[in-house]
Amino acid sequence: MKNKEKHIEMKKKIIEIDMSGQIQQINYNSALGFRRDNGVEKSVYLRSKDKKEIIKKYKNQITNLIEKLHCIMIYFCIKNSLENVKEIKICKDVNFRRIRNLLPLLFKKQNYLRGIKITSRKGAEPKSAGHNIALKTFRRRKYADLIIKKEMIEDVLFKFKK
Repeated sequence: MKNKEKHIEMKKKIIEIDMSGQIQQINYNSALGFRRDNGVEKSVYLRSKDKKEIIKKYKNQITNLIEKLHCIMIYFCIKNSLENVKEIKICKDVNFRRIRNLLPLLFKKQNYLRGIKITSRKGAEPKSAGHNIALKTFRRRKYADLIIKKEMIEDVLFKFKK
């Protein structure tokens, strides 16, 4: 009985993140969503117009720009929902190794990600719990909790310092 309760308790401490409308596809909007096993869900939206402007402006100045934009979307999506989280599972939409290394740099000041494992989803797993939230937001069937603007990205873009 106690093992089952412990397993259920551990399961509630996972956030699953997925994206719809890849960041590298600059002609499409992007939506990123997450869902916790306790039912908490949230999504953010990035318009293609803002994405194009950022990529055009910083393409030759900033390394790993696509991964950093992905991290910024994750940051805005999960930053207020990390209480009691033990693991963050991210779909492999971009280079996962870079995401795993860059994401903690955004949370460095608050130290939110201390003790939280960042893992990628395996190919054999069923759809991510965040998949439907991201897809509904992408297709405009669900309102995004936050629409990320160009200025918001520029404010955070230079926080990737070690």
